[in-house]
Amino acid sequence: MEPRRPFDPLHPTPIEPIPSPLRPSSQYVPRNDESVRILKEILDRLTVIESKLRTIEEHLKTKR
Repeated sequence: MEPRRPFDPLHPTPIEPIPSPLRPSSQYVPRNDESVRILKEILDRLTVIESKLRTIEEHLKTKR
């Protein structure tokens, strides 16, 4: 490694690009049917929870 130079605002050191947080497509593991089923089940449950929260919110608005 090269020794670090003192900071010079007029000639800053070049910044190396940050590596992408996304994995290249070659590193993705194909999803199996079981994980897709579980994700759909989670989404369904979240949808039900969202609906219940909206109902509660409307109920609280009418009580005011």
